[in-house]
Amino acid sequence: MTPDERNSFKKWLKGIPYEISFWKSYYSHRRSLKALDSWSDYGKECRLDDFDIIEFAASCSSTPLFIDLGCALSYTFGTEFRGIPVRVDRVDPLASFYNRILERHAPEKPRIRFGMLESVSVAYKEGSVDLIHVRNALDHSANPTLGIMECLKCLRVGGILYLNHHHNEALRENYRGFHQYNVDIDGDKLVIWNNDNRYDINEMLSGIATVRCSVAANGHIVGIITKNADLDSDSTPDTEARMSEMLVMTLDTINSFSFALKYKAAMIVASIAHPVMRRIPRNLVDKLKHSLRKKRTA
Repeated sequence: MTPDERNSFKKWLKGIPYEISFWKSYYSHRRSLKALDSWSDYGKECRLDDFDIIEFAASCSSTPLFIDLGCALSYTFGTEFRGIPVRVDRVDPLASFYNRILERHAPEKPRIRFGMLESVSVAYKEGSVDLIHVRNALDHSANPTLGIMECLKCLRVGGILYLNHHHNEALRENYRGFHQYNVDIDGDKLVIWNNDNRYDINEMLSGIATVRCSVAANGHIVGIITKNADLDSDSTPDTEARMSEMLVMTLDTINSFSFALKYKAAMIVASIAHPVMRRIPRNLVDKLKHSLRKKRTA
């Protein structure tokens, strides 16, 4: 792992209590869960902004495998494909935590498999996947460019990496917790950036994949990456070694007394704050966040 990646992963680890308490409060609050069900496509026909996934599913030569990577508990990815048999795997690094929430509040929903964006090729064979759907998760990763390469490694030639993200979410969230990278469009190019780095994804994938990006009707940044060629062995080096280092870092961090105190404090604060925020209108929440962000940068 690079020094930047280690630093980003440490920040990611610190963001875990926020994510867990967010989804705990969401699923334990009946009105929020009802709202989630209203805009989720779970149990409905799958729909993606600026991409005809039904047509793509029909074009696959055999039963396609679609992965909803970094899915959390949103269940935005639909389950129906107009009679086309499709296998959908839901994968997230916090799967064990989320599955406990499901057992208590939504036992009827399918469970989530463990997997990380930066090492997804450990879980899926090269060229075995038809489509990977990443929604508001690439910008949460420790190394988003490596994550893209890992996804492409798993995809077959002609497979699709579909990205759908809030515009510059890390900037809006003041780089707290999981929010370490921004997703943006510069002209016709897909860009991932933060205060330290800027990546032109079109240039990065030249000769490997075609990148098409757009701004959806809801303002989200959409990237549709089509794999054109198999990757060479240097594209995703030492994936297993990286996973091992992440595991060691995780164990070292969670066994730290200071981290344990901060973790418990963050869980308590978030467990109180999230249910309160859940009852405040969204536009007021955004105004509060904007006000806090201005104070921090002043």
